[in-house]
Amino acid sequence: MSERPTLTDLTANLVPFTAHQVKTSLIWSTADEGDGEVLRDACSYLVDSDDTCAAKVFLAERYGGSGIQRNGGGARCGFDGRYQIKGIGANPLVGQGSDWHHSNGALGAGQAIYEALWGDILAQILPYGAVATRAILLTDNYIDIEFERSRGRSRRALLIREPVIRPAHFERAPYFRPQSAYTGQLMHDAQRVRAVIGHLPACLPTPSDGFSTEARCDPRTWCIEGLCELARRQAQQMAYCQTRFLMLTTSPSNIAMDGRVLDFNGLNCLFPSDHRDDFEYRLKTAQLIGEPAILKQGLSDLCLYLGKYMFEPTFTQLARQQVTACFQRDFQQACYHGYATLLGIPVELLQRGGPASLERLVDSFMRLLNSRRGTLYHADNGESPLERLVVTLIHRSWGLPVHDDACMAMDVRFAHTQELFNEVMHWANTTCRVEQRNSFAFMSEIETQARERLKPRRCLGKVQMLREIDELLETCKDDERQLRLALAEMKTRVLAFATVALGCQQTIGHGAENRGNV
Repeated sequence: MSERPTLTDLTANLVPFTAHQVKTSLIWSTADEGDGEVLRDACSYLVDSDDTCAAKVFLAERYGGSGIQRNGGGARCGFDGRYQIKGIGANPLVGQGSDWHHSNGALGAGQAIYEALWGDILAQILPYGAVATRAILLTDNYIDIEFERSRGRSRRALLIREPVIRPAHFERAPYFRPQSAYTGQLMHDAQRVRAVIGHLPACLPTPSDGFSTEARCDPRTWCIEGLCELARRQAQQMAYCQTRFLMLTTSPSNIAMDGRVLDFNGLNCLFPSDHRDDFEYRLKTAQLIGEPAILKQGLSDLCLYLGKYMFEPTFTQLARQQVTACFQRDFQQACYHGYATLLGIPVELLQRGGPASLERLVDSFMRLLNSRRGTLYHADNGESPLERLVVTLIHRSWGLPVHDDACMAMDVRFAHTQELFNEVMHWANTTCRVEQRNSFAFMSEIETQARERLKPRRCLGKVQMLREIDELLETCKDDERQLRLALAEMKTRVLAFATVALGCQQTIGHGAENRGNV
């Protein structure tokens, strides 16, 4: 297979446009970004700024998939061959009929910082990481977006990140209708996909055991094995988020070909203890549950385009069957393990297998939670009903005295969950004895992990995080250095909490993949 392509190689997807230089200040950067002045010189541009200032040509990225409204790709991003700049302004990919929020091209400072914080968190804890923000540049231009502000008008920001190839780059955008100024200038969308699909095989991730000998001789087998690996990675990413109650608002355009996720403006932490069980919460929870299906559909679409433009229709059917099976199998297994960690069961123990009752335990526990969802909200920082419920299961399995809740004593769902939990704890204790581990220390470890996973997570809530960010922007508006320090402190604090509350589950070797060896 040929050398792995970069975004620059997908020429049919790249549309030039012009932006003009603006004054900015660097308020966020990664330790390895190097010279901040070089980055500022390269990225301090807006489409709708003073056209008497220095001009630079950027490239807009065409892609398809769900979640892009009537746009033809990244409608507020620009790529200069090295950096991708989000918030640069409305580019030629804004489609006719897109609503204002998907067509204004701007990014508020609060939203940029929120995205950067979550990018750093998820890069550390997800099985296959995330595309972290390299830098944020604060401009002197303002934007008036109601949902992005809490203290008057918001300053515009430019979010700088690594350019990556996404599954959506190889998918159709069937609802895209260019603005009248660009009619006839852009390649037809079907022709675009036909032009770039030949790069897809070389972009697919390498399976953990490498491609088979057959795959190295047959491009169809290569594509199926690579698509199955992509499905596994996406499944594990989605399972982690679902079992941690993190709604990404994801789509094939919000995940890289190596499995890393990106674009976190729509991320919401939906932990049951932090939300009243009202209509809005149930709507968001339903959206969270439906997210894996969106990525699965994107994989199915890739199979379709490969069969249509590279191979033959029979390839599509065969590939879809295998890719869907891989996604479903890995997603289900990862969900069982993820929910089991809420019960305190250590990940390293789960990775060695488990009793047949483990899956039944998780199913029973989730039914129990669903039956009690109206009682799980907890307004203060003490022991929440959810934490108390799980700790009661743990203590009873050890024969420890507990304060019996009348509702628990009469709840057949709780009794069934307790029975299954006792079976799993018997297996876990037997495993510990075989490995000559201290049983008391193991029991303590289980309770500690359960309490860590089940504490309220209000500090990770979108409203609270944006409120704190806005306060920092207001307090430090005249002191760039102080703002950088304050944001660095917030990042350290939030990352430390998230690592404990959500758990770090990185796949061995994914750091090397993020450096290009996928």
